[in-house]
Amino acid sequence: MTRIWLFLCLPLMLGANDVSGRWLGSIEVADNAGGSSITTSVRAEFQQKANLVSGKIGRREDEQTETIRNGKVEGTKISFEVSSVETTSAMKFNLVLEGDHLEGEMKGTVDSGEIVGKVRLTREAGGHGGN
Repeated sequence: MTRIWLFLCLPLMLGANDVSGRWLGSIEVADNAGGSSITTSVRAEFQQKANLVSGKIGRREDEQTETIRNGKVEGTKISFEVSSVETTSAMKFNLVLEGDHLEGEMKGTVDSGEIVGKVRLTREAGGHGGN
């Protein structure tokens, strides 16, 4: 009986932390030169298969978005890397899923040095892509 119960619950457990879908939000980066911060609106599209995540992320107003690499899900933690012509290394994202919100940090380097940003994303209404 226990095996049947686990078999029936497995799809619910696997789908509980699914990040597939469209996400909108922002990345806030401290402006060390000006003493303030710069906030950029972003959009993302994630596809999750088991514990692997692929997709694209970029500025909301740009047509072109960047491809996500090495994406993975471990419980509520989501991590991935993104490279672009504006960066000198891959930007590493470490986010935590809470309901329809992803929050966390982005780190990498640009010509002027290390960059760290606070990431906040919200799943777009009706933007759940499913497995």
